[in-house]
Amino acid sequence: MTYPEDPNANDNNVVPLPTGRERERLQAEKEQQSKPPAEPFFKSGPLLNLPPVTKYMIGIFLAVHILTDVILNDQQQFWAFMHFGFVPGYYTGIMPFSWAALVGPITFTFLHGSWTHILLNGFMMMAFGTGVERWMGAKRMIAFFMLCNIFAALAQFVFDPQSTAPVIGASGGLSGLFAAILLMMQQQNGLGSGNRHGILPFIILWVVISVVFGVIGGPGGSSIAWAAHIGGFLAGFVIYKPIMRSKFLN
Repeated sequence: MTYPEDPNANDNNVVPLPTGRERERLQAEKEQQSKPPAEPFFKSGPLLNLPPVTKYMIGIFLAVHILTDVILNDQQQFWAFMHFGFVPGYYTGIMPFSWAALVGPITFTFLHGSWTHILLNGFMMMAFGTGVERWMGAKRMIAFFMLCNIFAALAQFVFDPQSTAPVIGASGGLSGLFAAILLMMQQQNGLGSGNRHGILPFIILWVVISVVFGVIGGPGGSSIAWAAHIGGFLAGFVIYKPIMRSKFLN
């Protein structure tokens, strides 16, 4: 390549070099194009793009609550709670043993006593279930959640075996999901490098909150099965590794 003697000459062989400012601008444009587009805070998609099990669980909670709270009358609702809730007295002879004792430790999960109860548990399922399902996968999340609920019922039975009041709600399983969230954060160093106590403060805080709400009661003076909350929470720490290692849930 030759350069013309006349700087004003128009020669196709002359390639003008970009200035320093132009090189910086081109480099910035290249970097901007290589970046993936920023995702919106709320992704587009059905129900905030929740994973399927979390989404279906929330839908089942709502459907069952509409049935028991809106469609059924008070007498029918009481019958449903006594037969599909968890009643410790069925197992200690305080009440006659029936088929309800066989299904109660599972079906009590899907019953809720008020709209405040169902909305609170729905938001907790959305918050905890989304992260756990994406971490574990759908099969493991279902098994983990239901086992935590069963252990929650067992803890309530140990605490008050003579009770004839039905225990209802998914709070025990949701407490287990929160335990899984803490373990996930611990594995991913999401608790901060300056945290010397790990997840222990969160465990203590959750137990204290559960006991306090158990003492003062819920909205409208409703009683809270705080032993079930703690039982499901502690069960989450115990069964987390077996669930993650299980080959049957692949």
